[in-house]
Amino acid sequence: MSFTVNFLSLSIITVLTLNSATLSANEYSTQEEVLDADEESLADFYGDEEFVSIATGTKKPIHKAPSVATVITSDDIQAMGANTIHQVIETVTGIHTYPSNVNRMNPSYSIRGIHTAENSQVLVLVNGVRTTYAFNGAKWNIFDLGVNLIDRVEVIRGPGSAVYGADAYSGVVNVITKGTENDFKNDTGIKTGSFDTQSTWFNYGYQQDDLKLSFNSQWQNTEGDTSRVVQTDLLHLLGLSDLSNAPGALDTRHRYVDLHAQLDYKGAYANLWRLDIEGGTGAGAAQALSNSDETSGKQTNIKIGYKTAITDDLTIDINLYHQKYESFSYFKIFPNGYNHTDGVEYTEGFIGAPQTEDTNYGFKLTSTYSGINQHNFRVELGHKDTEEITDEWKNFGPGIIELGQTTQDGTLTSVKGTPYIFLGDHNRRLSYISLQDEWAFASDWEFTAGIRYDDYSDFGSTINPRLALVWQTQHNLTTKLLYGSAFRAPSFGELYSSNNPVLLGNSALTPEEIDTWELALDYRPSFDWKIFFNIYKYQASDLISVVAGIKQNALKQDGIGSEFEAHWQVNDQLKIKMGYAWQGAKDNDNNSIADAPQDTFDITIQWQVFTDLSLYANSFWITNRDRATTDSRPEMDDYHLTNLTLNYTGFDNITLTLAAKNVFDSNAREASNGVIAEDYPLEQHGYWLTASYQY
Repeated sequence: MSFTVNFLSLSIITVLTLNSATLSANEYSTQEEVLDADEESLADFYGDEEFVSIATGTKKPIHKAPSVATVITSDDIQAMGANTIHQVIETVTGIHTYPSNVNRMNPSYSIRGIHTAENSQVLVLVNGVRTTYAFNGAKWNIFDLGVNLIDRVEVIRGPGSAVYGADAYSGVVNVITKGTENDFKNDTGIKTGSFDTQSTWFNYGYQQDDLKLSFNSQWQNTEGDTSRVVQTDLLHLLGLSDLSNAPGALDTRHRYVDLHAQLDYKGAYANLWRLDIEGGTGAGAAQALSNSDETSGKQTNIKIGYKTAITDDLTIDINLYHQKYESFSYFKIFPNGYNHTDGVEYTEGFIGAPQTEDTNYGFKLTSTYSGINQHNFRVELGHKDTEEITDEWKNFGPGIIELGQTTQDGTLTSVKGTPYIFLGDHNRRLSYISLQDEWAFASDWEFTAGIRYDDYSDFGSTINPRLALVWQTQHNLTTKLLYGSAFRAPSFGELYSSNNPVLLGNSALTPEEIDTWELALDYRPSFDWKIFFNIYKYQASDLISVVAGIKQNALKQDGIGSEFEAHWQVNDQLKIKMGYAWQGAKDNDNNSIADAPQDTFDITIQWQVFTDLSLYANSFWITNRDRATTDSRPEMDDYHLTNLTLNYTGFDNITLTLAAKNVFDSNAREASNGVIAEDYPLEQHGYWLTASYQY
């Protein structure tokens, strides 16, 4: 039914477009006049359009980008009063943010029905730098960024491996911070509000002749919404409710410090990024509420390089980089007095403290050449070494508990260098080359062909092509036909995990693969309207899952769907955006993908109430989520959330922002894995006040 409705919508839009185009052409007497009018109309319709580089690695206006792309600007982020990067990404039609029901409620992104606990099928970049954790292939634990440091966020839905390689599977997000490559106004500010939230930031840029410098920093802390109470946890299922902290609040404490420094002088550049982040573990490491858990991460990235135009047609950019990510967690998996099946009473709790240290270093050479008429070539080659060093401290298990022992205190012992550690030290080498040609073979046609070859030291090589045909069908209509292949590399944890009673790694794993076909329309029926519509189909294979306790390439997933957006500039003071996304993803047994919303709807209203006062209102609906076939609980309720933000600029160089989230206090919930029987409650209503000063 939904697919039929979407197909009819596509047909109606196409017919209206062709009729409009015919009427436009009939207003002119010659083909030359039509072409001249089209050029003028293109400037009118697309002149203020955002540019995007995430689709091809080269800068292009969105309507010409060979992908389904979205750009969210710093002005958009200020208008919405976002507290986290996840709230920013939630505003993209077709992307749903949800808490992982396995990975300690880390925020994850569901794109087109590809909805997993680890969320390793979405590649998240910051200024082009990967945020990938080698242990699970997903973004770093409790990942977040300083939203007041962001210049723009570029998002593509669909595959991106032809440019970015591994993990650009269901989508790519690139967060671009304020720095030497973009213009921004120096500012500083503070925020305070619900859930004991405090934040402060500082943006500074300097330019003198050929020298550019920038420094950006943000600190933020929240104690989390303590009204997110669950009634039961794993200990209730084990018959140990007397030891449980439930009923109790999910532990959503969160703190980060985000620092960026950039220097650019005559093409030579250096970038430094430091992110320190820590917080709670949601429902606990094993879905048993804990007030003692802590997880933290520290990331440092240094990149130096040089870019120049060798000729008018040839550019080159070469850089070296070094990145280190350190993750530490302290898990009181079960509380004081817990009696384990090994017959031991853990008087100070059942405690584990895994540590990992990821080091990535390598180089990248990118070159573009436009010396052949109608062609723009891009070549990129690179090499990366990844090393993961692990340690594990705990007070339980083989190598620690002695035969006949009946009690154990909280003393932790390292099992590094023994057969009993969760994962040994591992390394991986990657070499790759990417080739791309953007061929404008006619004034209104452009064909993009790309291919990337990746060679991994631990599981072999993979080749991923991408083809895109972009047709300026009429002066106000762009049609795109897209095909892309993508892959996800098996993580170290999937390959080599050991001593886990639930799952073991499998060194014979191969990459997950996906092929995606898309038809997209960008239609501007008038100067006040923008309509985006796409339909897609994909086939995903060799998906990694647990079979009989061992990771296997055991699953496949087929998906079809559509995404629709309408932007209406009602007048100079009012604009409205409406979005709807439908997906029909199925697994091996033709069942709907568990917990992934099949229908989402969003509406955003931006109203300049007075000269100095603006209102931003956003509502979204999450509907039609099926349980796993093995989950006998009642179907999940749909939910609807509304957020309101007021921005006041009536003071010199000062902006005051009052943001209200979940203003109607909806009882919104996201799926647990069944241990938390009533699912995870989302944040209740809250209010935040921000003051920023431009200098």
